[in-house]
Amino acid sequence: MHNVIVIGDANVDIIVPYPRFLNEERTLVDYPNPTLQGGGTSANTAVALSKLGVGTSFIGTVGKDQYGKYIKQDFEEAGIDISNLVIEPELNTVGVFAFIDETGERYLWGWPRVDQSFKVLDRSKIPFDKIRSADWVHSSGMCLVYDTSARSTIIEIFKEAHEAGVPTSFDLNLRVDNGVLDPEYEKAVREIIKYTTYLLGSGTDEFKYLGEEKNWRKNAESFVSADRTVIVRNGKDGSYGFSSNECVEAPAFHVVVEDTVGAGDVYNAGFIAACLEGKTLKESLIMGNAVSGYTVTKKGARSSPKLDEVEKFIQEHKVKEEKQ
Repeated sequence: MHNVIVIGDANVDIIVPYPRFLNEERTLVDYPNPTLQGGGTSANTAVALSKLGVGTSFIGTVGKDQYGKYIKQDFEEAGIDISNLVIEPELNTVGVFAFIDETGERYLWGWPRVDQSFKVLDRSKIPFDKIRSADWVHSSGMCLVYDTSARSTIIEIFKEAHEAGVPTSFDLNLRVDNGVLDPEYEKAVREIIKYTTYLLGSGTDEFKYLGEEKNWRKNAESFVSADRTVIVRNGKDGSYGFSSNECVEAPAFHVVVEDTVGAGDVYNAGFIAACLEGKTLKESLIMGNAVSGYTVTKKGARSSPKLDEVEKFIQEHKVKEEKQ
């Protein structure tokens, strides 16, 4: 079994669908029930990987609180190795309210706002020997947003993995403020990219703001090198892969969207799982699209598919296309 180490943020998602009016007079209202699920950009990828049958370990920090206990149980039930999950009693595990509108789009807001556990990662608690012997290392830019120990430690982990010849993948998860990136934040992102084998992100929401051009494609292609492939996720427009010797794209699967919470995170898991199996770049894009497409038809990121479910999903959509 493959050994993938995922590093970064773990929290809980409180999914709150918008109320829906049942008549034009707006006198009748349907209040869908909120749900509580495990969340976090890195944690979502870890759980989705494990559901696809990939051996997965998680490194990150949670508080010794109700949400922290929930995350620990969530990971254990998903079969994830949490021997290096750090529990800090003085810190708060974040709960993210995911407000879902009538189109399935989500609007996020986290609480509490102080002493947040995902911002902390003690270097002395990192098993660098495991990092250097892993089959793959993945993380998300969420933990790089703030100038804290999580930022510096994750960059160092990627450097160690890269120098040991371990494939790494980094999901940008950029936080853009009025179209501008904080200079120190951008510096940290560009530093970790030096040690990244597969760079993933949204074209219109992320790569557009990471470069001299306001053209997401040109900016994405600027990060391609002999040992770095860039993956662009563009939602309903599919995904693109740029390497030093090819440029490929894969259309999105046409589905009815329930919500988009964690869509990019679970895409990462599908892409990584395919790469580990020796699939081509195009096949890996298709797998990422399929895992994401399957997940957005249900509520929350924890609804990502098992391997047999995603294979069935791909086959069913292939049959539909052939009949059209």
